[in-house]
Parts: sequence; structure tokens; C-alpha cells
Amino acid sequence: MEPSKALKLEVGTSWKRWAKRRTDTELADIAARCRELLAGFDQSHLHAGLGIRKLHGNLYEFRASRGLRVGFYLIKPQTIRLAMCGNHEDVANWLKGNA
Repeated sequence: MEPSKALKLEVGTSWKRWAKRRTDTELADIAARCRELLAGFDQSHLHAGLGIRKLHGNLYEFRASRGLRVGFYLIKPQTIRLAMCGNHEDVANWLKGNA
């Protein structure tokens, strides 16, 4: 029997601080995009609309909506850890301190 290759989702220590700045609608968008991310992370045609970008090392971002990005870490084995959410400028500023 092969081990499961399913991804797990967890939240990092900074996630709550970033998420409390978001509206319920934005958090719902993030949750929907997280489900898409988990369903097809290694299959580019399934996650094409998420705009996933590798930022640095194991740090990535995806687009939750037009102006909202989510920063996350890909941690072995098979874990995605949400770290932050914000606009493009928020991600750039956050990346300076976390890359």
C-alpha cells in the first residue's frame, strides 16, 4: 500500500494576525482557493487560475482574488502552512523580512 500523497493545510503563527484584517468575504475566497490548491498543487492545469508563484526557497504565494494574495510555505512532507495574506505590497514587505 502506497502512502497518501494528499496535502495537509495548517496555519502558521502569524496567520491569525494577518487574517483578522480580512473581511468574511475575503476569508471565504481564501478558503475556496485553499481547497483548489490542495486538490491540484502538483497539477499545473488544475491550479492555473490561482497564479501560484515561487517567491523564495519553500515560500510561495497564490492569488485569492484580484487584489488579495496568500503567502504560504511548502513543508515536507506534503504540508502547506499559511503564513500571511494581503495585497501585492503587503506580500513584498513581508517577504523582505521572511526570505
